[in-house]
Amino acid sequence: MKHFIIFIVAVFSSLIIAFLYRDDGSVVKEGSVLKIYASDSFIAKWGPGPQLKEIFEKQTGQKITYIEMTDPVLTFQKMNFDGVAAIGDVVTSLDQYDLIRSKDKIKWKKLTSSMDSRYTADIKNADAFENFIPYNWAPIAFVARTDLKIQIKSLDDLFQPELKNKIALEDPRTSSPGLQFLAWVMMTKTESDAVQFFKKMNVQAHSYSSGWSAAYGIFTHKQADIVLSYVTSPIYHLLEEKDSGFKSIEFADGHPAQIEFAGVPDTCQNCEAAQKFVQFMQTPEAQKIIMSKNYMLPIYKPAQEATAFDTIKVYKLISKPLPSKEELQRWLNLWAEIRKNEG
Repeated sequence: MKHFIIFIVAVFSSLIIAFLYRDDGSVVKEGSVLKIYASDSFIAKWGPGPQLKEIFEKQTGQKITYIEMTDPVLTFQKMNFDGVAAIGDVVTSLDQYDLIRSKDKIKWKKLTSSMDSRYTADIKNADAFENFIPYNWAPIAFVARTDLKIQIKSLDDLFQPELKNKIALEDPRTSSPGLQFLAWVMMTKTESDAVQFFKKMNVQAHSYSSGWSAAYGIFTHKQADIVLSYVTSPIYHLLEEKDSGFKSIEFADGHPAQIEFAGVPDTCQNCEAAQKFVQFMQTPEAQKIIMSKNYMLPIYKPAQEATAFDTIKVYKLISKPLPSKEELQRWLNLWAEIRKNEG
């Protein structure tokens, strides 16, 4: 029996050594697969994820696995609960408000950006998050068909009788554009006026969908005349459907901008590769892919030159400071209470 046990140990030892060392003598390190959290639209076959994965793996030899992130807040809670055992070396698809809400939940690695003077100066508040690197952005705007006859130039113009039950919106508790809209109203009106605005909008809007896709589907199926989306949305219809019949609507008082970031959690297992991937997302090659697949504006501005994206007018942006985590949560609670009582 003793000899048999020694034999088994020797066999397993040989297998482990064979696993750890390749034929070329290189060591296969633990965590050699780079695990990246991303939204479903990022990793879908029509999104930027697959092409970025292919190029990065070819350039570096580093294998990538995507993990679908349906809700950043839930992902942060899971990562915080798992601690050092948490999976995920990179987290993408995060906007400003996701980062505000994650501030006390997750510790993040300090990152070095590859940004230079050619990167866009249009966006505000991008440098407020030193442990995160931006990779695309776009102003939030309402989108309509070009044959819409109603003049809309401000938030209050949304209450015109012709738009009754014709506005597709997103729930701020579950949607990034929806939360951007909530902040847009709260940051540009007094709180009492904002409360009245949302009470009226409960009656005016067609619906508050759980996500952007559902709201945009209501619009494309002509159940709504306008939808809360991005200034870049008409370019999708132009390039993918050869349809020039869509437009974004400019508001005189300005628009919020959604910026998407990537970060590396402190619990990363493959930290060096994680930093390289985040920096790779800002390279000219990756920026063109992200722009053309996400239909957002690139951080690296030359990527949009001589493309349809270069025709997009960047509307005046709201430059007010971002709210605190506590203020943001208070706004969400206020909206939920209004919705419950009035909706």
